[in-house]
Amino acid sequence: MANGITDAVFHALTQQRPEFKNSLKIWTDVLQPTLAARESERKSIIAKARKRTITAAGAVGAVALIVAILTGGAGLMFILFGAIAIVGLSSAASWVPLFGVKSQTKQLVVGAAAESFGFKYETLHPDVSGISDWKSAGAWLTAQAGGTNAGAAQLFGAGGEMTPPTPAFSVLKEARHLPSYDDRKFEDLIEGDRAEAHFSLVECKLTEERGSGKNRRTVTTFQGLLFHIEYPDRFLGRTMIARQGWWKGFFGDKSLQKVDLVAKELEDNFTIYSNDQVEARALLTPDRMERLIALERHFKGGKLRGIFEDDHLTLALEADDQFEAGSVWKPLVDPERYVSALTEIGLVCDVIDGFLTREWVKDKL
Repeated sequence: MANGITDAVFHALTQQRPEFKNSLKIWTDVLQPTLAARESERKSIIAKARKRTITAAGAVGAVALIVAILTGGAGLMFILFGAIAIVGLSSAASWVPLFGVKSQTKQLVVGAAAESFGFKYETLHPDVSGISDWKSAGAWLTAQAGGTNAGAAQLFGAGGEMTPPTPAFSVLKEARHLPSYDDRKFEDLIEGDRAEAHFSLVECKLTEERGSGKNRRTVTTFQGLLFHIEYPDRFLGRTMIARQGWWKGFFGDKSLQKVDLVAKELEDNFTIYSNDQVEARALLTPDRMERLIALERHFKGGKLRGIFEDDHLTLALEADDQFEAGSVWKPLVDPERYVSALTEIGLVCDVIDGFLTREWVKDKL
């Protein structure tokens, strides 16, 4: 992107929020030169991995061809699938460093965006900097086996269960806002203080093994964002909120009654239950509900649901991978990576700011 266009993009950005006032300086002085230095590493890793993959494919393909000729073509599909699997396994380790580049890029870009708001960011990814082939991968897996094995679970999708890094998971699980699962993973943890309230946000993926034998498969039961916002004051009751059509009435709290919203459009979009009707209506104003819809719309998510109880607001939003800071298959020096991260964190702040307008508490309802 040309400097003139870049300047225009960041100039427009600085008009949106005071937190964005130094965004251009951070990009030009910190992010751009660091990403440029890592770009050569990214290209080198891809080139080496492709070379190893092509070499493996050539060797395995030659053997498969000989076997196919000797067997007269019998079991050709089995031979073909076997050859593909062998090529994948033999070259897989050479692609792992690219995961490291992706993780480092996310930490750098999203971390810089989070710092603009005074927040902390962690990818929660395992450190794979020492992996370059199957020998080093074996040593890394051996080291993982001596601990929780969460790193292997995060990288390869099996072998361990990550500890929830935020209270949101246990709160939503207890409220039955999360489905059943066998394995859980977390990444992209953002936490900090906003308007005198501590909050945490993390991406969560839940998977479950279904079927048996040849029909056994891994199914994703939830993928999305978990929000946990701690309020300086306590809620007087318990209020549950969910997108219309998702609510299944599966929780057994008989004290909760359906809340009728003032705005019909919002009532058509959300279903709300509470044991304090007055508090629920005062809390879920049209403006605040619109902020939730905007959050859902930006992250291209759905099935938003959550709970207001005690001293916290906790939400679950189903969505694809977020806070990715761009693709690792594209050049790293792209300001859109940083602009996107700033915009996403700013939207989270909009939701927090909206719900921290606590006149309804200050006035004792």
